[in-house]
Amino acid sequence: MKRSYDFHRVRSHRPYTIATLAALLGVDKRTVRRWIESDRLDVAIVEHSRPVILLGSKVKAWGTARQRAKKQPCAYGEIYCVRCKTPRRIKPDSFLIVQPNQSKLTVKGECCRCDLTLNRFGSPANRAALEAEFGPKRPDNPAA
Repeated sequence: MKRSYDFHRVRSHRPYTIATLAALLGVDKRTVRRWIESDRLDVAIVEHSRPVILLGSKVKAWGTARQRAKKQPCAYGEIYCVRCKTPRRIKPDSFLIVQPNQSKLTVKGECCRCDLTLNRFGSPANRAALEAEFGPKRPDNPAA
């Protein structure tokens, strides 16, 4: 189920009906109605008449604020674990840097709680900083 929507597609100076907003974001009309009733999208309603008209600028501001509130920034030495749904530290003995080419590298490690393999992507220019952040590194393993 999709949990993030492309609110950049919503035009600020355009009014939307429930049906047009649902089609634009690729959701069902009932989803937009649920947002209005329970998620406080009712601030975007221009008039309480039929059809319901939503102001594009307020819809866009509401959507970006909603998605920004869901973000969980990782602290120093953490990688986001999709199983635990929270930033976690990796096991020190599982730290590995894989560099498949000259322009990108991947930091791999196991979650300290659920043992899921966590990945963080970076550039070779940041390799020293990543090694300092996540601890002593094992030798590169190009097959991983």
